Amino acid sequence: MRFNNEEISLKTYRTDQIDATLYEVASVNWTRCKTPCKKLTIKLHGHNKKRHTEEQEKITQLVPRSACISVEEKVRFLSNSKTLDVCCKNGYASILPSYKALDEIRIGTLKLNLVFKEITESDELNGYEALTQHHYRNKTLFGRHAPLIAIVQHPLLPKVVGYIELTSPFFVNTPRRILLDAPIVLNGVSWNAWNADTAKQRIHLFVRIGRCVVHPELRSSGLGKLLVQHAAQFARTHWQMAGWKPYFLEISADMLRYIPFAEKAGMFFIGETEGNLHRITKDIKYFSANVQRIENKEIFAGNISGILDTKLSRFHKVMSNVSSNTGYKKMERSIAQQIERPTLDGWAHLKDILSLPKPHFIMGLNSEASKRIEQRMKQLDLPKSPAKNGQDFINEVYRSRLLTSIKVKNVSYDIALRVRRTKVTHQVERAFEISLDDLTQTIFRNLDFEIQAGEIWVVTGLSGTGKTTLLKLLDGKVKPTKGEIDIPREAHGGILTPVPTTRPLIEIIGQKDVAKGIYWMNRFGLSEPNLYVKPFSALSAGQKYRSMLAYMLVQGFNVWFIDEFCENLDIINTNLISKQVSRLARETGATVVIASSSAKRFVDALEPNKILLLKGVTDEVDSKIYLTNAFKSQLTH
Repeated sequence: MRFNNEEISLKTYRTDQIDATLYEVASVNWTRCKTPCKKLTIKLHGHNKKRHTEEQEKITQLVPRSACISVEEKVRFLSNSKTLDVCCKNGYASILPSYKALDEIRIGTLKLNLVFKEITESDELNGYEALTQHHYRNKTLFGRHAPLIAIVQHPLLPKVVGYIELTSPFFVNTPRRILLDAPIVLNGVSWNAWNADTAKQRIHLFVRIGRCVVHPELRSSGLGKLLVQHAAQFARTHWQMAGWKPYFLEISADMLRYIPFAEKAGMFFIGETEGNLHRITKDIKYFSANVQRIENKEIFAGNISGILDTKLSRFHKVMSNVSSNTGYKKMERSIAQQIERPTLDGWAHLKDILSLPKPHFIMGLNSEASKRIEQRMKQLDLPKSPAKNGQDFINEVYRSRLLTSIKVKNVSYDIALRVRRTKVTHQVERAFEISLDDLTQTIFRNLDFEIQAGEIWVVTGLSGTGKTTLLKLLDGKVKPTKGEIDIPREAHGGILTPVPTTRPLIEIIGQKDVAKGIYWMNRFGLSEPNLYVKPFSALSAGQKYRSMLAYMLVQGFNVWFIDEFCENLDIINTNLISKQVSRLARETGATVVIASSSAKRFVDALEPNKILLLKGVTDEVDSKIYLTNAFKSQLTH
């Protein structure tokens, strides 16, 4: 394989470390070939040549594309261990060996062994690029950025199942300014107040999560949390900018209102970004007046200038028809109208330059930074995390939960069969001496059990033993032939069914409350905004099942009846969905009855309270109730 992305020449400096040689990056030749690595060439210069062999004068190393290295930066090379580090003002940032760490996800009996690493192979690069299509904002990240990928070896999954991208921080950030606007000392770095001058000097102490993407079939698996945790570790050991290793990791994203993966990974909510609705016209005028200066790096230079390039390119699209003060005034009126009374087409035209407030999270990358964040959060009266507002939706269902049990008392059920007498059926009637006028089929006899409020039950057995019929009886759709079923008056039962719409999902799941619809869709792993606007028919089998469960929650059912549970799903989706049903049923206090002929596939992840085994009327005992462990024990014998 040919690696010609980046060729770097280095000048040597003295170092006191044994077997370590200090170099300086002399040149970087960058091409746009899509290869997973950079070709790094280090050269010895001047008087140092006399102390090294000819072989040592030029050393070539392949390093990941994500390697944080720039022109004129000093690096040290330990030849005996093939270790390459960037020399920073506050330590060393590793280039080689590249970042690689092992982790795992366990869901029931499913165990996925994961490797979190920098991209170093062509198939990893291809997998990463394929996964980028699942990010709802298909925009290029400017400035320095480094992706970490999560790879797995499983026959049903692609190799790359997630990635997280670290990138340059935004220069202006209100929650950050408020948090750090105080006399602070961190490992030898200090400031009295966080202002524009401080930001220019210390902005490189921050690194930002630009994107976090999980394969659609692994949403709600906990992979997002693991990606953030490994991104933090990568930032501690491998990230640097302008000679500074970072002290803080931060992220701003709308999705964090609904999915608290950043909080679960140890990040803290410190407020909402301002957005730019109040200053957008001023920004456009400023960028228009300073286009040449920005492009020439006269105003901002270095790695953060790439972020300004992004904004500039977006403003160009809107300003293309604005060439005079009259045009600006017209544009100002148009933008003001869209902010106050947005129209669908008008807002879409301005979406590339308008920025709404977003929740902002931060974490310290060393003990001093973490301690300072916690101290400042106690001193400031910060708002609570918006992700916790989902508890309101959970409480809404929980308040309507069952308070008493469902009782099945000596229930039997027979089906009366009506068969039309024809020449053909009459021949069977005569040959076997049966009567077509009095055909009945007994489904089950003398069922007697009690489902406590908030319990999860699984009804299992061979085909034809009455699993579906029992669900209909419990839901009140049919009446028993014999016996009684006591259903609490407050029961509001629902059977899992396809979402009845050809319109975008959010129009029915979020019809009464968009935030509630998005919350429940996210809780079941439908956390990609593009999925919100797809019709039900365009979803995969796993996504359809998740949307059906979300629709059940939105309708406020406190008793869930689910027939043929996950029958058409693969083992990965089955385990993930089972875990989510178990977790959400217990959070909302729902009573759940699930029917399946293959309960063995999901009982570990679902963790039901009881398992009812229907054996059919040909057996001496029609049914038997097991606790989960006892049922699993029976399966192994």
